[in-house]
Amino acid sequence: MPVVRIILFKTKAGATEEQKNAFIDGSKALRGVVPGLLSLEIGPSIDMARAKGYDMGIVLVLESPAHIKIFAEHPAHLRLHDMREAISEDSLAFMLETS
Repeated sequence: MPVVRIILFKTKAGATEEQKNAFIDGSKALRGVVPGLLSLEIGPSIDMARAKGYDMGIVLVLESPAHIKIFAEHPAHLRLHDMREAISEDSLAFMLETS
């Protein structure tokens, strides 16, 4: 069964648009690189009314629960950690299996 992973970020006040765009572009570059990654969408919230300060999000679909570990440990994904730390003051992750 596919797995949907949703990650929300509160970006730091001092994070520049250049830093945010580099993180977005780096995340999009994971498409077609990480085995089992079926889709990935990332961007800013289009409505902050109920976002509780989380102003950027990623939604990705993985082929199966077994691909969670593959994604988490993939070198291309790990290279994004420093970029994420530079722009994000907090994050929230949620995963669910789909039918």
